[in-house]
Amino acid sequence: MSVDFKWNKSIVQILDEATGGKNTLLFMASEAKRLMDPYVPALSMNLSQNISCYVDGDEGIVHYNSPYARFQHEGIVMVSKITGSPWARYGEGKVTTGRKLNHNRSKHPLATSHWEKAMMTARGQEYIQSVNAYIHGGKR
Repeated sequence: MSVDFKWNKSIVQILDEATGGKNTLLFMASEAKRLMDPYVPALSMNLSQNISCYVDGDEGIVHYNSPYARFQHEGIVMVSKITGSPWARYGEGKVTTGRKLNHNRSKHPLATSHWEKAMMTARGQEYIQSVNAYIHGGKR
């Protein structure tokens, strides 16, 4: 006796439905943003408040919208190609100096570069548990 078993849905669609699909991806991005906040440099609070969370394809994205977000994230001082000053004219490119940024920690004492890695090191289990609870019951 032979048995043929055919799925009516693709494996991708089954996994998508089982894990909550785009809603779960958006939750994951929002939860990562929430847990990363104490690690984001926040002298003027612009960087830590100018954030977008969205889904792009099969990824949840946390996008820091401030123009200097990349410099803060990398943690390296960048200067104007022309003047050598940290301030550059509109549209002018910058170059790295190799010197590390000194993050002000007055508002966020845990502020650091590569804040997503710091968050996952310190609070990774909390993040995983929160996402797992969302997938299995929609609750934190």
